[in-house]
Amino acid sequence: FIDNYDSSFWNKSLFSGCIIVTLFATVWLLFAEYATSNTWLKEYQLAGNPLRRYLIASCLIIYFVRLQVTVWVFQKRRWTWLETITITVLMSFVLYVFAKVGGNNTQGVGFVEVIGILLYLSGSYINTHSEYCRHVWKLKDENRGRLYTEGFFSLSMHINYFGDIVLFTGLAMVTNSLSMLVIPLLMAVNFVFNIIPSLDRYLEKKYKQEFRNYSKKTKKFIPLIY
Repeated sequence: FIDNYDSSFWNKSLFSGCIIVTLFATVWLLFAEYATSNTWLKEYQLAGNPLRRYLIASCLIIYFVRLQVTVWVFQKRRWTWLETITITVLMSFVLYVFAKVGGNNTQGVGFVEVIGILLYLSGSYINTHSEYCRHVWKLKDENRGRLYTEGFFSLSMHINYFGDIVLFTGLAMVTNSLSMLVIPLLMAVNFVFNIIPSLDRYLEKKYKQEFRNYSKKTKKFIPLIY
């Protein structure tokens, strides 16, 4: 984490461009049967349950829109090229895998998928709303240079990351494939053992006692638990 405000225009443009291409390709393949039945793309089309494909496509589009707002509006820090390439490759792969596995699932949509959609929407709201409230709070002159500890961030120091885990768990349930739960699990492990410790060191260095007081009274990741 670099304490350096920068637009990182080219880094973010590369990331956004690759995600757009991935989204277009996955949504196309989810509904390729309607346009490519007699073309060379037929063997790549995802021909699972139609309702599930619509749900997955909707989730991916919502995620893309939220991601762009986060990248271009909420995030002000500088992106390194290593970080850019890493998250570009990983996120493109993750979105495609969700589409491929769920899009090929021919089982009917039921209770599991309904719970998955509720988790997906809840996680999306937790993540985006917390980021939005912090962004608005930081824009006020009297809050410049201060640590944001209000709203959802009063429940967890990294509530936005928790929202990511909830939404990807929900998306895994929409695919109705147990193997897809590995993705949010690996994300949670990365948050707990890599990203959060690194971010905490950065925040303690920047905000000093204000961060120490905050960390003593607030759960680190999962509200009420951890």
